[in-house]
Amino acid sequence: MESTPINELIDQLLARDGEYRPLSLLVLLRRLDRSSLSKLESESDTVLEDEIYGDLARVLEQLDRAAQRARALGLEPQTEPRQGGQGQVFRRATADHQARTVWRRAPASAQADLFLDNGLAVARRELCHALIQADRPGAEAALLSLSRIASAPDLLADGEHLVDALAWLEADRLDADSALDALDGDLAVRARRLLGRGEGERFIARLLRDLAHRAPIDEAGSSTSAPATSSPSTSRAELFERAGDHEEALAAIDQVKPEDRNTHLQLVDLRASLALEERDRALKALSRLCWSDPAAAEAWLETGDDEELSRRIEQFWDLEEALDLCLFPAWLLAHGYPVPAVDNAPDHDAARALERVRSLRQAPSDIQARRWLQTHFPDLMADWMKERA
Repeated sequence: MESTPINELIDQLLARDGEYRPLSLLVLLRRLDRSSLSKLESESDTVLEDEIYGDLARVLEQLDRAAQRARALGLEPQTEPRQGGQGQVFRRATADHQARTVWRRAPASAQADLFLDNGLAVARRELCHALIQADRPGAEAALLSLSRIASAPDLLADGEHLVDALAWLEADRLDADSALDALDGDLAVRARRLLGRGEGERFIARLLRDLAHRAPIDEAGSSTSAPATSSPSTSRAELFERAGDHEEALAAIDQVKPEDRNTHLQLVDLRASLALEERDRALKALSRLCWSDPAAAEAWLETGDDEELSRRIEQFWDLEEALDLCLFPAWLLAHGYPVPAVDNAPDHDAARALERVRSLRQAPSDIQARRWLQTHFPDLMADWMKERA
């Protein structure tokens, strides 16, 4: 692949993806493999340059030449910020910035099409427009045009899969598990590749939203739904969350009694509430999760999805006398963090501890609350006394 000129590879990526991404180029150049890209997305301590094959200076020179080609084609650069939980591409800031810069055609300009086969560019543009609009007849017509262009087999295959997925929106009945398997398989990759990242994600969100509306209410997480250790599968709240509809996700959860919400729903409740900046609701969901599934609560806290709570959990682990994680909400309140009261709290001593601490904060001389904490959780009581000293 090294013998293929950079300019040809850029044109190939534009025809396939509708955009130029430096990391996609490095894959075509066989400087990177896809497993390394997966590590970049999921492991925050990854530095991708350690996974690159060949001389680093030569790689950076190739990226410079590719950027010059993209600029000559009239493409517009847009640098994507580093996401939470994502690794670093290059240690040098300027190189990392360049690796995260995506080059796309200007919306009102067809200048790049002058460097590509015009028939292919027009057919691809019509197909993308129809898919974005969920116009299945229009997409099928564009596919027919593409089928007459022998140089676009990969593009045609991606389009066929996405057009088939549009049929889900019109189907009277749909096997939700099979649809989800397709989405989690390669359909999302095909959508991003053909439509670009933003439009591809919106295309998939439309399908997820349709699946969520089809899911029966009683599958949103009632006591008859999947146990905490299994996949949520067709859970309505989970599907709405994946589609980015956080309000709909919470509405689906609200149709389930608090005591019947499994671990999956509690996590959706927590994440969606934080996304909507409903912090009191998020803290109630976190409290319930600490009491019902401390391992899941610990896993979420350690991902660092909430910077403030991440700092608090580090302090919690550093206590001289270790406390069980189920006591984390009570400990937070003891240290002045505004943990709200939990409606219909479970029959759990850790839940009672939260309210005993609340009583002590309101009336430090409350003998009954002191006695109860001293009897059931003396280490928590000692920590509270130490905090007041």
